[in-house]
Amino acid sequence: MPLNKSEIGKLLEKEIVYLATSSLSGNPHLKPIWFVFNKGKIWFETHLPTKAFRNIKENNKIMLCFGGRETYLVWGKVKWHKEKDCPVPFRKMLWDKYKGYMDDSFITDKTRIFEVIIKKETSWHYADQDWE
Repeated sequence: MPLNKSEIGKLLEKEIVYLATSSLSGNPHLKPIWFVFNKGKIWFETHLPTKAFRNIKENNKIMLCFGGRETYLVWGKVKWHKEKDCPVPFRKMLWDKYKGYMDDSFITDKTRIFEVIIKKETSWHYADQDWE
């Protein structure tokens, strides 16, 4: 059974999402990332030297996995911005969400901020609520 909007909303408040990318040759890459959800859009950042950025630059297809027992999956592409050109105050949003974990050194001139453009999504309850 699919998750309702409220259940998806709770997953979009979580601390970590898993980002999947792949190279053009099909080599997958998966990593946990911080993200923010703002005005119906998912935003995240990564740095130019990372495998995730190289994959996105080469093959602009991503997948995000939120949750566990309740799961929300998103497939899509991204539009990336330098911080100075970003249409949202990403650094402030990240600070507001991650407070004591955030450090200004996390966003540099080698950081790109990504706006997720959702092409497909699905969700489900993986198991009954009383499952331990």
